[in-house]
Formats: sequence, C-alpha cells, structure tokens
Amino acid sequence: MAKRTVLAAGGVVYREGFGNTGPQFLLVHRNRYHDWSLPKGKLNRGETFEEAAGREVLEETGIKCKIGQFLGGVMYPTQRDRPKLVKYWMLESIKGSFVPNLEVDKAEWVGINGARALLTYNRDARLIERAYNLLDNPTSTRLYVVHHGNAGVRSKWKGPDKKRPLTDKGREQANLLADFMARHPVTEIRSSPSLRCVQMVEPLAKRLSIEVTVNKKLRDTTTVESIRKYLRGLGPGALVLATHKDWIGPLIKDLDAHGVPLRGSRQWPKGSIWVLDLADGKVRAGYFAGKSVISATEL
Repeated sequence: MAKRTVLAAGGVVYREGFGNTGPQFLLVHRNRYHDWSLPKGKLNRGETFEEAAGREVLEETGIKCKIGQFLGGVMYPTQRDRPKLVKYWMLESIKGSFVPNLEVDKAEWVGINGARALLTYNRDARLIERAYNLLDNPTSTRLYVVHHGNAGVRSKWKGPDKKRPLTDKGREQANLLADFMARHPVTEIRSSPSLRCVQMVEPLAKRLSIEVTVNKKLRDTTTVESIRKYLRGLGPGALVLATHKDWIGPLIKDLDAHGVPLRGSRQWPKGSIWVLDLADGKVRAGYFAGKSVISATEL
C-alpha cells in the first residue's frame, strides 16, 4: 500500500532595508530535529496551501507576513519515510517578533551568504536563492529544459509520431527525473503535445500536484526565432519544459553563438536536463545538468 503524502506549506520570510547585506531572510531552528530550515507546517483540514503558509509562519515565528510570489513545491521523505509535499511562498515581514515556542527554539535574520552557510538542507537553500533572485529582479525565471526519454526508433513506429510513447527505459528515465526534480522548487510543468514528452513529466507532476500544460510551441518543428519569442513571453517562476532535441539543440547553439555563459558539455541526450536562468525575457546563463538517470546528483 502506498504511503499517504503529508501536505504542508511554508515560506521564505524576508525583510529589506536592514544593514548593507541586502535582503535578510528568517531561518528557524527546531530543537526536535537539530536543524536550521524555513518555517513550515502541515495543512489543517479544509485549509489551502497558501492559507497554511501564512498561518504556520505566524505560529512558528510570531511574525505576520504579506504573501507574495509562489516559489514552488518540493517533495522529500520524512524521517518515517512518508512522502512530504511542501509548497512555499515569498512572505514579506510586516510586524511581530520571534518568541521561542514548542516547535522552534531559535530564529535568525541572515543575509544570503549567512543563509547558505546556516541552512541544513539543500532544498531550502534553493528556495532562498530563488527568492533572492526575484527580489533582485522580479522577472527572474529558472527553466529546467528536459529532453524526453527513450521512445524507441521513429522509423519502426507505425502510428502518428506524436503518439509514440516512452519505452520501458523511457519510463524509468521519467521516474528518475521525478526523483531528481522533486527536490527543486517547481511552479509549472509544460510539455510538447507529443505523448513521449507528456509521459516524461507525468510522474513529477503527480508528485508535486501540478497539472501538465501542453503547449504546441514546444513541439519539434520550430525555429530559433520562435524559441526566442517563446522565452520572452515567460513570466517569473521555476518551470520544467519537456520537449525535443530539435527544440533544445537550436536553442543551446544559439545561446553559445551569442556568448551566453554556458557550463558543461554541449549535448542534449534523451532524458537530460539543461538549466537556464532568465531575466527580462533573455537567457543570462545556463548549464548542462546531465541525464536524469544520475538521480543522486544535486543541481
């Protein structure tokens, strides 16, 4: 029997205008777990994720906040090995002060470098980085561009190409992608209409309770200019895009030709991920994160 998912919500609590460190972020220490993390807690019956985020932060920190940008959901196992889904928002501190309580015995306001040093979990550090980038530039976007997994040989498939499904190996790649990406904040999941692309991100979408949005602009017949136009139209967020080599290849070659800083090898094999950071609709930097089958690797 599958274990029931624990549903929770929390936030990256921030304040500006204190000292010369830039924005400051509130981290909490839980004596029960001996860790430094972001404030969060389980949903009450009938409560939305967003409502729970504000309530839990107030209960754990004593600080009332204004709810802002949705930062995404992450999933990880609890100490009892139950899957836990937590959705996070940016929360601007409005009033109040910390008082130790049963859940949290200490809290610290720190700058971005202090947060990186103090946080116990990589998933929390990624959320802080995401919030920091949005405060620096509200158009900040992170893309995880995924090449669909193995779908056999096109010439041997008898039906319409857009209905060609993933093979067993491809489905394994899709599950490993879900293992990998569930530890990173994701706000949206988009896919080419091709079945193999949709299937590639379905396991991740199920874990994060996010619907897959099908978009014809991610299909394999496209041009560099249409790709540029598509990227310019993206709003802020952390998006997973499932697409084809004929979409990813021209994009990476175009970025390379225009001197955009790119790290890693220039390849895009099936089941692989390119991570791209955008601001003002343009890619500013990126790197090849490898194949999804390397599930233990952290971005």
